[in-house]
Amino acid sequence: MLDRCDVAIVGAGPAGSTAARYAAESGLDVLLIDKRKVIGVPVCCGEFNASPAVLAQALPDAPGLDELFPIDPGLVRRRIRGAVAVSPGGREYEFDLAGCTIDRDAFDRHLADAAVRAGAVLSPDTKFLGREGHRVRTTRGDVEAGVVVAADGPLSPVCRSAGMERSAVLAPAITCRVEGEFGDRLRLVFGNRVAPGGYAWVFPKRGCANVGLGVQGKGTPVPVLLKAFLSQNGFAAREIQAGFVPVSGPIPETVRENVLAVGDAAGHVVASNGGGIATAMICGRLAGLAAARHLLHGEPLGAYEREWRSAVGRELLTAARTKKMADRVLGSDFMLERAMSLLGGRGIGNVIIFGGLRGP
Repeated sequence: MLDRCDVAIVGAGPAGSTAARYAAESGLDVLLIDKRKVIGVPVCCGEFNASPAVLAQALPDAPGLDELFPIDPGLVRRRIRGAVAVSPGGREYEFDLAGCTIDRDAFDRHLADAAVRAGAVLSPDTKFLGREGHRVRTTRGDVEAGVVVAADGPLSPVCRSAGMERSAVLAPAITCRVEGEFGDRLRLVFGNRVAPGGYAWVFPKRGCANVGLGVQGKGTPVPVLLKAFLSQNGFAAREIQAGFVPVSGPIPETVRENVLAVGDAAGHVVASNGGGIATAMICGRLAGLAAARHLLHGEPLGAYEREWRSAVGRELLTAARTKKMADRVLGSDFMLERAMSLLGGRGIGNVIIFGGLRGP
């Protein structure tokens, strides 16, 4: 492992690996570390990516979409053409949503490999222990870095080392794999008996589906809720994994000292649906380029904050506000049933995909 580099990136998920790729392509010496022995494992993700056309609609100011997307066809596990939202009373509302499901572990390794091809050094099974200024302590020794990128998830120890706030609301989520054929539409199931304050999902893949749920606040543990959902649908689960999703919008400050925060660590998640792969990659690209301009041309690191907020900040804040308003409805099955009836399929899709930013 390097003992000195221009940029040290902690976390080889979509945000960290994308930042590593663009920093390395700019000519910097980049070290990408991850605590996992195998990049991408374990998986705690719905594994759905919206199409480039949907992303362009949802994030019209985001640069670099043509570079980051579409996804390599070899990584696609099922083409998705739409979604069905199921109300607490069982009523179904369909809406268009083009995209694909992936194997998230293979996808993460693909992005990490792209960073390595660009010149980054990847060090798996390496845990971040702390940071004092430019010195980063890890289980494989210390490294001196000009810039440190926090891409280490919603509980980010790297952000804490710089005194940054973490996301105010972390929603428990749990996923698993279920064998079978499930068509080409996502299925989102709402109701407080299924997923209080959130929703359960069935996302089709090839010969199986990613099944899971996310909830809001304290209450019945997500493993218990998942077991009940699986039983109700006659599913047998494999590869169960739980985690947290930041759903309160971006953290107030993503640049402090020589540290940049990106992805889940920065709250770069669309709170109205819990998705964060695309926004992580968009902001990861901006972080890598900002680090390069800082180290090569003396541009202040604060430019990163302005750039990602210009690119996706409006949409992330709108989605967070929409979710906060929706929380009042999600707490009551009666109100949720009525709201879904009034919105209809297109309106529900607008809220979920665009955070309510676009008209139905």
